[in-house]
Amino acid sequence: MASKKKKIQVTIELKSREELEPYLAPNYPKVVVIDGFHPFWGRCDAAEVMLKKFQEEPANANKVDWISIPYEFISDIVPKDEKGQPKKFGSKPKYFIFVKGQFFSFVNGIDYPKLRDEINQSYAKFEEVSI
Repeated sequence: MASKKKKIQVTIELKSREELEPYLAPNYPKVVVIDGFHPFWGRCDAAEVMLKKFQEEPANANKVDWISIPYEFISDIVPKDEKGQPKKFGSKPKYFIFVKGQFFSFVNGIDYPKLRDEINQSYAKFEEVSI
């Protein structure tokens, strides 16, 4: 009988703004990356592989919390488009990076090198703010 591999989930799945609030507190001890998804499309399960890859790098083990939440709970805290409207959400993942409760950066789609670089820059900012 083949043994089943235990699925390791990196993402913290939230279902309300109230659940998100502690992660956006000014004293939260990690960088927070939010995957805001459209409920029709759901979260991007394929991205979990990319997130695990990041977490498996020794220097990254305790840097980041990955949050997945329907976009309607974050539309007021994410960047706006040129018309002042929240960024459009569709089937493509959108990652919003927060440092100490403040928006820091945005990555559109599964672009691991860009996401890794943005997180590393945000972590440098996190350490700078913590000093």
